[in-house]
Amino acid sequence: MSTATDLQKYNDIVQRLTTFGFSKTDALVYLDVLKNGRSNGYQIAKSLGMTRSTVYSSIDNLYLQGYLYMISGSVKEYEAKSPDVILAQIRDKTIEDITVLKKELTVLSKSEEKPFFFNLSGHESLTLKIKEIINGSKNELYINTDFDLALFQSELQAAITRGVRVICFSFNQMHSSVEGIEFFSRSHIPEHDHPSTRFMLVCDTLETLVFSNLTAAQGIYTNEKILVKIISEHIHSDIYLSGLFGDKPLDLLNIAINTNHERQAL
Repeated sequence: MSTATDLQKYNDIVQRLTTFGFSKTDALVYLDVLKNGRSNGYQIAKSLGMTRSTVYSSIDNLYLQGYLYMISGSVKEYEAKSPDVILAQIRDKTIEDITVLKKELTVLSKSEEKPFFFNLSGHESLTLKIKEIINGSKNELYINTDFDLALFQSELQAAITRGVRVICFSFNQMHSSVEGIEFFSRSHIPEHDHPSTRFMLVCDTLETLVFSNLTAAQGIYTNEKILVKIISEHIHSDIYLSGLFGDKPLDLLNIAINTNHERQAL
């Protein structure tokens, strides 16, 4: 290497290759052949200052991985595959591994899922958790809040776009620029009681987050079935009562709003 900067760049390349399954020796051997062209084991070992046994072991690894070509003759020589070809191989293998791991880890996490109950505090951490839950939703979100939903606009829009049904109750009338949210309220008066005081969220009838913002932002996040059911029932009851007192009267003979919670309760 001509300069300290060149040496650092070379070491950085070696380090990056090791993140994709190359050993340090494999990375050095591949780079040496790439730089110097067709070489035999003796030439590579001499260039790198390594023993021939170490180099030949690395050559075998690289050849089996498809990163080197072998040219047969009285002395075997090796030529490096182009970086474009190798990086395409690495990309395809990485994508394949991620796909398999995602499937297997999802199955594992579901089979070993256990009840959890977390106490949360702090407005920022609670709103971040709400965003995380919304981003993970698949079917339905039930919300009871006086918070400005603009806080979660991008997350709610993405959820609706992927087919999640979003139902929101508030005592006063709420609006959102996100199209597709089903709003229910008791009053025609626009919601303006800020700072907001409450947030209830049920995701896919599997988990719930509830927090109060009265004196301090404190809440709970759990997948305990009984609590998920209680909060779901609470939100649905408020919606049903809005049919009696609210701005969107419901058919009292058929007051259900056709949710998974209702179907599970049958």
